[in-house]
Amino acid sequence: MKIKIAFVEDNNLFYQSLKLLLLESEEFDIVGMFSNAESLIKDFPYILPEIVLMDINLPGMSGVEAVSVIKKDYPETKLIILTVLEDDDNVFNSLKAGADGYLLKKDSLEKITEKILLIKKGGAPITSSIAKKIIDYFKSENDRNNALEINTLTPRELEVLNHISNGLLNKEIADKLFLSIDAIKKIAQSIYEKLQVRNRSEAIKKYLNNKK
Repeated sequence: MKIKIAFVEDNNLFYQSLKLLLLESEEFDIVGMFSNAESLIKDFPYILPEIVLMDINLPGMSGVEAVSVIKKDYPETKLIILTVLEDDDNVFNSLKAGADGYLLKKDSLEKITEKILLIKKGGAPITSSIAKKIIDYFKSENDRNNALEINTLTPRELEVLNHISNGLLNKEIADKLFLSIDAIKKIAQSIYEKLQVRNRSEAIKKYLNNKK
């Protein structure tokens, strides 16, 4: 069965070129072409597309706004942004609004078609440079979270964690700090809870990552 797909695109030349390629693949049934988001939303109940390719810069309602509106009523519909815009704000605002993919028009039409077909396999159609942008964002977000967690440790806990990362056992740490083994165990447990880890190796990994 062919996939029902609709376009929201005010560049007719681009639409016609992509339309030909999609029809050649024999995977799609094009059920609508709209120059603005409002028209799509109005006709949506009658055409019920499974996939919508949506530009961001549209007359009237933006593509990002439209994604948010459509997702509320039709959460199963796959909404893919197809645009020339690749700045962080547009990428992340689109994904936050509920977009299921983000493709750039600068990609070849063949590559765009190939990415759209990933939907059938449960994949997310995302241009490689956008995927890297997303990965980099979450890496930096993870680093920020690690730093925040480390900053919640007391000076004593940091001291103990430093010894743990150097491979010292509880008894060795206790001897160095003139504390009981039970006291060190209690401090270590507090460290694990604050860093949201389960054991020494996870605590060491998070500590060393934060020091990079």
